[in-house]
Amino acid sequence: MTDYHDRLDLDSRTNNRMAIAIFGRSLGYLWPQRTLLTIRLVLVTLIFIIGLPLPWFLKIVVDHGVMQLPVQEALLYPFFMGPFLQAVADVSPLDITFYALATLALIFILVGYSGNTVLESNLAEGADVATQSENKVSSGMSSAHGLFGLIDLSVAIRLSQRITHHVRLALFDNMSRLPLTTLQRQRSGDAMFRVLHDTPSIAGICHALTVNPYTMLFSVALNLWVLFIVYGNTAPELVWVGLSAVVITLFLTSPLANWMRAASQASRSSGSATTNDLEEGLKNVAAIQSLGGGQQEQAKFRDSSKESFKQSLILLLVKNVVIWIADNIHLLFQTLGFWIIFKGIIDGHLTLGDTPVIIRMYSLLYETSMQFGQIWIEQQDNAASARRVFFMMDHETEKSPSTYTDIPHPGTATGVRFDNVSFSYPDGRLALNHVSFHAKPGETIAIAGATGAGKTTLGYMIPKFVQPSSGRILIDDTDTTNISTEQLRQRVAYVFQEHQLLTDTVAANLRIANPNATLEDLTSACQQAGALEFIRAMPEGFESRIERGGDTLSTGQKQRLSIARALLRRASILILDEPTAALDPETEASLLKAIDKTDNNIVIVIAHRLSTIQHADRILFLHNGQIVEEGTHEELMTYADGHYRRSVEFAAHNSISG
Repeated sequence: MTDYHDRLDLDSRTNNRMAIAIFGRSLGYLWPQRTLLTIRLVLVTLIFIIGLPLPWFLKIVVDHGVMQLPVQEALLYPFFMGPFLQAVADVSPLDITFYALATLALIFILVGYSGNTVLESNLAEGADVATQSENKVSSGMSSAHGLFGLIDLSVAIRLSQRITHHVRLALFDNMSRLPLTTLQRQRSGDAMFRVLHDTPSIAGICHALTVNPYTMLFSVALNLWVLFIVYGNTAPELVWVGLSAVVITLFLTSPLANWMRAASQASRSSGSATTNDLEEGLKNVAAIQSLGGGQQEQAKFRDSSKESFKQSLILLLVKNVVIWIADNIHLLFQTLGFWIIFKGIIDGHLTLGDTPVIIRMYSLLYETSMQFGQIWIEQQDNAASARRVFFMMDHETEKSPSTYTDIPHPGTATGVRFDNVSFSYPDGRLALNHVSFHAKPGETIAIAGATGAGKTTLGYMIPKFVQPSSGRILIDDTDTTNISTEQLRQRVAYVFQEHQLLTDTVAANLRIANPNATLEDLTSACQQAGALEFIRAMPEGFESRIERGGDTLSTGQKQRLSIARALLRRASILILDEPTAALDPETEASLLKAIDKTDNNIVIVIAHRLSTIQHADRILFLHNGQIVEEGTHEELMTYADGHYRRSVEFAAHNSISG
């Protein structure tokens, strides 16, 4: 089975038992929206009750208006038509026609030709699941036109939107808390596809398995009841014809369920792969253009787009096979039904006015039965996309145990301790190997070493971006596995090597760290980080907008802004990953001086730059994931053949050569 670049969701096979479980879980999202659901069911009930007399007024127009049969001799009418017949018993055929048509007009204003017409919210769409899912977000359908149909449609749309919104929030929340190693493997295009295009399927399942069956069953029951009352002795065969259509439709289409699920899964996976190729191609457009890789990227996107359309067409083929089977069953049983109806008229059991009544009754019965028979097969598409949603919802996140231990207040803090910590990535690479050290409050620790030595991995472990494969990390003598992720990260501020800025104002980017920060707080933090001058030079100062990824700022400006954000958090543990790489010496000196002013804080600096490393109280030198040397700059430089000394001398030699 093609995986379409999937790294996490590798087994997408779904059987009938799993599909039923998916349906049951999806229905759980209806409970918070039970008020809207109740309103919908009440509206559906009213629509069919109001529309129930509709064909009988047509019978009155034909039999007593056109054919001018006496009203007093009318027999084949349900009880609810009695009051109207009594009111027009003594009027002329023309007046009977007028009153009947006027009543029909009122019914049409309220519900239209309810049951035989459908009012939908869907806009134009293509054959691909992405554009179809956009319709599903605000999908809605009513069995009526008119005033009640519009109200019912509005409630249906609102119900779909609320369910989809609820699912999207839950999915986004879970995906935003995935472990860092998982996020690095997860494709951003696939993640966006699941959140935007797969989530509406949950609302589709909720409608299809609650409102739709109720509508169908209530319509069938109501019309069968009237049919038996009036024509129980005249045309009972019509009932058996309709019920037979249900059984045969189910029997012939059920084997296609697995094919439908597989086709839908392939269509969605290929669509997410296309989205991912598009997102990555545009995100890295500068590198692609500079390296002349435009043709390769175009070919890559062309192939993924063609595959996406191919899988969409296969899915469309499966759906059309189901429709073809159902339509041919419809044709067969419709022919049989019409034979029963017209034979009764010819034999004198029925009048000409009974024709629109029985045709409508039969039409409602058949169409409803056909829809009921297709519910299972049609929901396989939604089952495939719902599975993709639930897969990511169920993926292991950074959730901590249910019982946590509070971290002591800063005044009683004992620092950060690594106790024989090792870490291996999912692919087996060993990043850290039996690392032990103790960072005390008020201490600045520099983590040095060659590229790939494990420096960033060590930093990631303190806020639990990744967790040890073995060993313990203790903060204030408390194992981090017993500390909630939320509480831990309130105490840690991390400045990443790759600057991460939102498309928003400067102030909004800063307030991610401290939503309650005042303008004075922002100014102070930016002054410390050396960012205030360029911010004030921007057109609107702190209210100036930063474009996507901070592309309108220089690398140094992004770095200073990221550092200011970390300082604004006022965390007791500050981790800086290559904080001065893009700073000039003056700004670097200002930043290091600002870090010195942090009260009783632990500062961990991951750096290559000698001036930054020298500033630290203690240096840990990593080699192949192990701490091979530890001490101050002066102490480490005394080791004649030490790793740190060789690194410093190599950097100095390259600087002179440059």
